[in-house]
Amino acid sequence: QKSLNEKNMKADYMYTDVTDSENVQSTVNQVIKKYGRIDILYHNAVDVPLVNNHDSRITELPEEIWHKINKIVLDGAFFCCKYVGQKMLKQKKGSIILTATTDALVGQAGLDAYTAAKGAIVSLTRSMAAGLSPEGIRVNTICPGFVETPHQMNFLKDSKIRKQLENLHLMGISKPNEIAEFALFLASDKSSAMTGGIHVVDSGYTSFKGKLEL
Repeated sequence: QKSLNEKNMKADYMYTDVTDSENVQSTVNQVIKKYGRIDILYHNAVDVPLVNNHDSRITELPEEIWHKINKIVLDGAFFCCKYVGQKMLKQKKGSIILTATTDALVGQAGLDAYTAAKGAIVSLTRSMAAGLSPEGIRVNTICPGFVETPHQMNFLKDSKIRKQLENLHLMGISKPNEIAEFALFLASDKSSAMTGGIHVVDSGYTSFKGKLEL
């Protein structure tokens, strides 16, 4: 696999609504028609403004928000893994990569819909691996901490919020490229012995209680 820093990489764009089963199936069929196979699935869809601005403690959480977040995160993973997985089974090979979050591993107040959906991704990863890996399909999940994506940068414009979040990461808030490089590793044959794994890539977010003050 090529590094993200190498040139001569080509990408095709196909619009896909991961919450729509028929739309996902159509996209999968288009890829098969054009390329003949699907070797890698990386499902990373989430509505960041929806989570940041509308998720809340469960006692105040609107049912509509609960269903919207779960539909994107969990239903989206279900549809993509189901229909891509069917193609991979015919090939007897493939790598499925999902995105959970550190919030699925440690409690985060006020994000109850998001943590529930992402926690389900963690469990789904293990059960899918148990079911699919004996037939050549690897399944792994990445758990990032905060990442400087465009949507999160809108959230991080508040200097007070940014400072608080930086203090929760031993090596600062991660860059998108740092997560993408690990996803490429999981997609490649270099990780051929890895399946059912929940891989934390979080700049130390989940590894400490407090920084040493020098």
